[in-house]
Amino acid sequence: MTITNDFISDLKVTICERLNDYEGVNSCGCDLAYTLFEGENANGSVFCNTYKTKEFIKENFDLFGDLLEDWSANTGEQLNPFNEPEKCHVILLLESASHLLGECKTIEKTWNNSVTLTPAFIKKVAKEVNDWSGDLF
Repeated sequence: MTITNDFISDLKVTICERLNDYEGVNSCGCDLAYTLFEGENANGSVFCNTYKTKEFIKENFDLFGDLLEDWSANTGEQLNPFNEPEKCHVILLLESASHLLGECKTIEKTWNNSVTLTPAFIKKVAKEVNDWSGDLF
């Protein structure tokens, strides 16, 4: 799957901003992406605008191919980004953020344990997020 640099850059910036927003919160490493993006998950939308979401999908269609295949293989659920665009966009966001954070050594160490998002912890994770250059899928 080819992920655009803009998506990765935007995701990194958003993760770092959200880390600061959630200072003092407790979360397990495995749940951190869901904690940071709980609003999108609860709303079922990233943009809260179906037209904008469909345009994002059209412009970035390659972002969804392998993700949706993996999602279907793992869950048995078939998704069509044009029938359920906002749901697919939220899944892309959560899965991408979870994978990126899971690649961070600090998060890996706390994967199954609760940790408080202290300023020092946030700074360390933000550095690892910004330095990350792997593949999402």
